[in-house]
Amino acid sequence: MLLARCKVAGRCLILSAIAEQKETQTTLPKIGSFDGLSGCIDDLLTAKRNANRRERYVKSLGYYLRQFAKGREQTAISDFTFSHVEDWISRYPAAVTRQTWLNRISTLFAFAVRRGLIVANPCDRIERVTVDPKPPLILTPGQSRALLAATPTVMKPYVVLGMFAGIRPEEITRLDWSQINLDAGKVTVEGKTRRRRLVTLEPVALAALRKHPLQRGAVAPCNSTVDRWRVKARRVLGLNRWPQDLLRHTAASYLLALHQDAAKVALRLGNSEKILMSHYYAPVNGDCGLFWNLAS
Repeated sequence: MLLARCKVAGRCLILSAIAEQKETQTTLPKIGSFDGLSGCIDDLLTAKRNANRRERYVKSLGYYLRQFAKGREQTAISDFTFSHVEDWISRYPAAVTRQTWLNRISTLFAFAVRRGLIVANPCDRIERVTVDPKPPLILTPGQSRALLAATPTVMKPYVVLGMFAGIRPEEITRLDWSQINLDAGKVTVEGKTRRRRLVTLEPVALAALRKHPLQRGAVAPCNSTVDRWRVKARRVLGLNRWPQDLLRHTAASYLLALHQDAAKVALRLGNSEKILMSHYYAPVNGDCGLFWNLAS
C-alpha cells in the first residue's frame, strides 16, 4: 500500500518525511543553547504554581534545584549531561538522599524536554536508586503517655490526630474544626493528592478532642508553635532529631494491631496497603491494649 502511494506521489514518502524533519530541526531556534539553568528553574516553579501545585512542594523543589544550580546559574541547560547529575548525587552517601535528589533534578530536565529546551532527560540514563526500607520508629505506650502529658493545650489536637488517627502533619495544618464531626467521630481530610477521605476516630482520640476548650477555627497552631513543641518533644522522648512522620507511623502500627485489617487502615491513612506494610508498620507486640487505653 505504501509503495502504491509513493508511485502516485512520484517520490519516496519515507525519505521525504525524514528530509522535512531534518529541515524543521535545523530551522527551529535552539532555545536550550541560551536558556540558563536559573531561568529554567524559575520557569519550572512558575509552571508548577500555575498548575496549582501546593506551595510546600514548590518551595521544596526550588530549594533542591537552587542548590544544584549554585555556581552555574547561567550555564545552558542543554550543556548538562547525565554525568553532571551522576556526579552530583554521588556526593550523598545515603541511598534515600540520592533518590530524592535524582527525583528533583529529573523533574527539572523533564520540564525542559516538554518545553523543547532539550531533546532528552539525562536522568533517564542514570540507574534508579534502590532504597532499603528501614523499620519505622514508633512510640511505645509509655513514650506516648509522656508526650501527651508534656503537650500544651494548644498543641493537643495536633498530637491526638497524628498519634491516634495517623493524619499527616501537613493535613492537620490545613484542618478546620468544622471538618471534625465529634458526634459522628469522623474527620474530613483533604489528602496529599487533594482527594478527600473520611477518617474514623478511635475512642481515645474522640475523648481528647471533646475535652478541648477551643473547637473553632484552625485545628493546628502556627508553624513556629509546632516547631517549638517539637524541640520540647525531642527532649521528652530523648531524641536527637524529630523522625519524619513519627506520630503517623505510630498510629499506623497500633491501628493495624487493633483492627488486623491492612485495607481498612490504609484507607484511613490515605495510602496503599503496600506503602502501609513497607514504610509505616512496625510490630507492637503486646502494647496494643495499653496504647489504646491511654488517658488523654
